[in-house]
Amino acid sequence: MAIVSCPACGKKISDNATLCEHCNFQRSQISAERQAVLRWRQARDTVYHWNMAGYAVIALFLAGFGWYWWASDGYAQPSSAGPFYLMAVAAMAYAVVRVFLFQAKRRLKQLRQVEP
Repeated sequence: MAIVSCPACGKKISDNATLCEHCNFQRSQISAERQAVLRWRQARDTVYHWNMAGYAVIALFLAGFGWYWWASDGYAQPSSAGPFYLMAVAAMAYAVVRVFLFQAKRRLKQLRQVEP
């Protein structure tokens, strides 16, 4: 007995289960080829969501930079530490997002190689 992902909701279920306990999807309704397509689409959507998270973090970094520019009156006087903290948090968040994006892209590449 193995644990597999539900083709409809993506949550973990037993491979012996014919009905997903989370979304009531009947696994016997679709073929193995259709399940492969659904797995590929889920991996593609995951890559898309991590890309969008990366863009959001970049926007956060730019907001911190804009805050610094505004607070320093066009770099004429020193600014508070707030913009620097915001930019530092955004930079660390971007690194984390890139790691998850790399893993998601690797999973998508594996699915492309295994399944047509």
